[in-house]
Amino acid sequence: MYILIFAIGFIIGMLLNTVIESISYNIVKNDKKTGSIFIPIICSLCFEVSFLRLGFTIILAKAIVMILILIIISFIDLNYRIIPDFMVIITLIMGIMLPFFIRSSFIDTILGMIFGGGTMFLLSLVPNVMGGGDIKLMFAIGSFLGLKKTLWAIFLAFVLSSIVGIILILFKVKGTKDYIPFGPFLSLGSFISLLVFM
Repeated sequence: MYILIFAIGFIIGMLLNTVIESISYNIVKNDKKTGSIFIPIICSLCFEVSFLRLGFTIILAKAIVMILILIIISFIDLNYRIIPDFMVIITLIMGIMLPFFIRSSFIDTILGMIFGGGTMFLLSLVPNVMGGGDIKLMFAIGSFLGLKKTLWAIFLAFVLSSIVGIILILFKVKGTKDYIPFGPFLSLGSFISLLVFM
């Protein structure tokens, strides 16, 4: 079963490569083929970990939807420093619709949106800390996670980005003033939060 889950994740990851290329072309008119083996591998690993943690449950379906959306957003942000508005809207719509299909609180969904977007907005008041895309992304992700998991996701994103940033600076891959996209860390923090704080 685990091999099957991994294989499904890998195939879907290959399809995500095509989706990312298509979105990238529409946004920045860049027809460069990503052909990245990392996307299928990451997708497979996320599927595998989600299945191990959640089993065949409705929450697994929620996790898979979020994984697919966040992988697309993360790789576009990494490559082009852009978080597409329409992807944020899709995330928001899916997150708002979920309480009607699974047993979750709609109030918790709203609180996740408010505190997710609100926390990021307050952080953006500090110069050169946060971009507008990160605010919108966390507002949308909050609809998926609810209040508690959203706050944990933000905390984890800052911890992970700090660790990676320090490593990149120590190995002189990045300078202290170089830009590091924050969207992928928000995505990773959200994924961890969803699985850990059930």
